[in-house]
Amino acid sequence: METTPDGRWLIDEHVVAADVRPAGRDRWVVVADGTSHEVAVLSRSPLRLQVDGLEVAVAVADERELAAARAGGAAGAARQEVRAPMPGLLKAVHVSEGDVVERGTPLVTLEAMKMENELAAAGRGRVTRVAVAAGTKVEGGALLVVVAAE
Repeated sequence: METTPDGRWLIDEHVVAADVRPAGRDRWVVVADGTSHEVAVLSRSPLRLQVDGLEVAVAVADERELAAARAGGAAGAARQEVRAPMPGLLKAVHVSEGDVVERGTPLVTLEAMKMENELAAAGRGRVTRVAVAAGTKVEGGALLVVVAAE
């Protein structure tokens, strides 16, 4: 499950409109496509939830990792296209075309929803394109940087 650039949820490859409201400590009411569900946290490590009375094991993925995987940025890929995971303001560009980067090297900082998100290289490579400049407003999915594997 992940969010789409327009704030909806992607669950098992299906886009679902959802509204999440707190309903007490470690409890929420989730209204997805008009249907209400009660969700409670049973344990945090490993994360287990109870949804409508049924226990569910949950895996949590970092949004930046998901974006990199969708863009072909997994280790060993020939090219990584770093795209904005959501609309926002590009606060900083940390690399230039021709720079060699290692896995985890910060490429850009995107401010979205009042938080700064540092997008990093998924693996070693050379920056072949910087498609944006600091101070630019970008839409979700916008191409930011391209890194070719070395």
